Amino acid sequence: MIQRNRWVIVTAPTDRGADPRDQVLGALRVLRDRHRDTVFVTAVLGGSGTSVTTVLDEAAAAGATEVVVVSAQTVLDRKIDAWFRRVIGHWLRDRGSDVPDIRLAGQLSDTDTYVDLLDAAISGPTSAARTTTAPLTSPAWDEVPGFARHVLVCRGPRCSARGGPEAAQALDSALEARGLGDDDVLVTQTGCLFPCSQAPVVAVYPDNAWYAELRADRVERFVDEHLVEGRPVTEWSGARRSSDTLKA
Repeated sequence: MIQRNRWVIVTAPTDRGADPRDQVLGALRVLRDRHRDTVFVTAVLGGSGTSVTTVLDEAAAAGATEVVVVSAQTVLDRKIDAWFRRVIGHWLRDRGSDVPDIRLAGQLSDTDTYVDLLDAAISGPTSAARTTTAPLTSPAWDEVPGFARHVLVCRGPRCSARGGPEAAQALDSALEARGLGDDDVLVTQTGCLFPCSQAPVVAVYPDNAWYAELRADRVERFVDEHLVEGRPVTEWSGARRSSDTLKA
């Protein structure tokens, strides 16, 4: 039965992909017509799109009573499936008792209509593969930008669930406000940087500085003191081991 205040979150098929909204827009439009009491949204586990936890926060704030999370991926990726369960479990523990009923939909490949989906793909219109597409190289990508510092912002699943998206947005805004571009500070959003318990994690090179829990409310100071003045905020340094083989 379709409940009022029911949300459905359609997720991207990778842990660091872009938001799948444009790719599934047609399907969501049909579903909204079929289920008028349901809100359909998209989200990502990690990467540059809106995170699953952000959408869960929005659903809770909107008074949703049930949220169904479904993967847009047509073949089960057990690693990604496990990550979604961990991230959603973290969100439930963090939020406490005042939360919607969160449900996980079955995999698309487990449905009876999956064979029809494949059949429609191979029986319908196809397009020719061509050699006239854009090449892998371009003069625009010949040179490394002239940055003084390279900032790596983790957007792995745990960091994306624990403030990574907000920190990344705050960093972009702070750099723009100071007129700093790629030739000053090059920012790269990455996959998992591994010290997940310290999330959200940010690393700065060539300074060899790693930050733990660099939340959005810490970004302004981080930019002014480290990126502009060249003084790392050592009190926020992440715990790390030293190599027994390689010396810094």
